[in-house]
Amino acid sequence: MYEGVPEVSVIIPVYNCGDMLKQCLESVKVQSFKNIEIILVVNNGCTDNSLEIAESYSSSDERFRLLSVFSQSAGESRNIGLAHARGEYISFIDGDDRIDERFIENLYNAAKENDADISVCGFYYYFLNTHKTSKASPPPDKIFEHDDAMSCLLKDRYMRFYLWNKLWRKKLFTENNIQIPDMYYEDAVSSVKLFYFANKVSSISYCGYYYTRAFSRYTEISMTAKRANDYVNTVPLIRLFLEEHGCYDKFRKSFNNHIFHVYFAIPSVVKQSSEGNKKSDRENIKMAKAKVRLCCKVSFEKLSRLDLSKPVIE
Repeated sequence: MYEGVPEVSVIIPVYNCGDMLKQCLESVKVQSFKNIEIILVVNNGCTDNSLEIAESYSSSDERFRLLSVFSQSAGESRNIGLAHARGEYISFIDGDDRIDERFIENLYNAAKENDADISVCGFYYYFLNTHKTSKASPPPDKIFEHDDAMSCLLKDRYMRFYLWNKLWRKKLFTENNIQIPDMYYEDAVSSVKLFYFANKVSSISYCGYYYTRAFSRYTEISMTAKRANDYVNTVPLIRLFLEEHGCYDKFRKSFNNHIFHVYFAIPSVVKQSSEGNKKSDRENIKMAKAKVRLCCKVSFEKLSRLDLSKPVIE
């Protein structure tokens, strides 16, 4: 194991990443910023050669640390990685994505030079069917104070809800007892909590992350009823957090952007998850939209008593 104290801990959940994992790990290995540790949290239920690939990198480069776990979710795997991380900053990378060689260096410099708890960069979509890339709208070169950063995040503007195109000061997690939830779209819920506790955010227009998609930036590779329900639940979970910290009214207008996005995406999400569903698409869409409306209109006290685990899309 790497004996020095790393400045950055890179956490990579690994589960059946296939050949994509090699290019992911290689892109981390050749980073221009060398003072890192790479924590590979490998699900030992992998049915492909992901474990063998991870073992190869951990045996040939002392900066790689391999944790073999029973975790079934990316959120839980990231929490395990956080518990073992020693760096001041945390980077999350998905095992089927890759990064530019200056990704860590540029984000680290942006954070350190501006004493920011979070640094953010732009990214590319990488499409498996065409092997082509498409640049997402990058953030500006700017320092955001707390309220502006929160507003931009909730609008999904510049900051975006993703965990992976950012560098996070580790104390945001440890000092505020933040755990990444065991759900799909965990990024949205986690990012809001982390941004709330951040002093300021440094964004850079540099694009250094390559986010793998199947064939569309809007279509999920594998949409299930569970995934669809978790998407809807981002609305009440974020509202509950904002209410509990007394800032729902302050950020309500910004949060409405996410609510509208979820509400109008529901038909597409339901249709993608329709295989094997017990109810018709029309009924599932109706129930999902009704839940979003309810979670926006009901009082905080009533919302806090709702059973969010009960699915509306079945």
